Amino acid sequence: MANPTPGPSDFRAQLSELRRQLDERIDRISTFDATQMNRAIETLTKLVNDLPGQIDEALATAVNTGNVTATGNVTATGNVTAGGNVTATGNMSASGSVTASSQVNAVGSLKSVGAFNTDITVYPGARQTVWQNNNGIFGYAPSTEVKKTNIRSVPFTAENVRACTPGVFAYITQLEIRDNPENEFYDPEYEVPDEAGLFAEDLIKNGLELFVIYDSDGVTPAGVDYAGFGAVANLVAVRDLHERLTRLETA
Repeated sequence: MANPTPGPSDFRAQLSELRRQLDERIDRISTFDATQMNRAIETLTKLVNDLPGQIDEALATAVNTGNVTATGNVTATGNVTAGGNVTATGNMSASGSVTASSQVNAVGSLKSVGAFNTDITVYPGARQTVWQNNNGIFGYAPSTEVKKTNIRSVPFTAENVRACTPGVFAYITQLEIRDNPENEFYDPEYEVPDEAGLFAEDLIKNGLELFVIYDSDGVTPAGVDYAGFGAVANLVAVRDLHERLTRLETA
């Protein structure tokens, strides 16, 4: 059954109530003096000024069940967690952890302020050496026989290993910190550290290019695989020495 059409008395009652509510609102507005107005402005200003801090606080523990994507930088004072990918076309930096169930990608630098000082042995579970592919992906290189094929003897001898000459040096980029005022880390008091190591060009010259790391072009030498050199090249030299001693003892 439809509602009956209200009569004139009902309309008058509704109009009376609307007028009463309007009168109350007008009264409240009329009592809104200059002091209250200033307080309202101060409150609004504080909310605006606090907005960046609220954003930082939200980023301090950013949790996303999908992907986190930014066309610039991703920066958080705490943790960043995503159920999918975390991607930034700029730099990615977090003073806490960056966790993604898939990939963490940064076209710029991927920075961790805590990794250098993190003692990994305090955590339960296995650990292994981390490698980086030239496409930016971090991972590991398996060393089990079942993962390898075309296995053969190394093409160099202990003589090749002994021909390599280690040296003490300083990195040019480290000198720039001390000597170049235009360097972003410029510090004329900076003590440039001496370091010891091998040289990629020397390894190539002596037939040990297997331990040379090349630039992304696959041609320009960029570094030395010290882990491989230490495990394999030194073993070749030690075995050669052992064979020499054995022959002398049995002569």
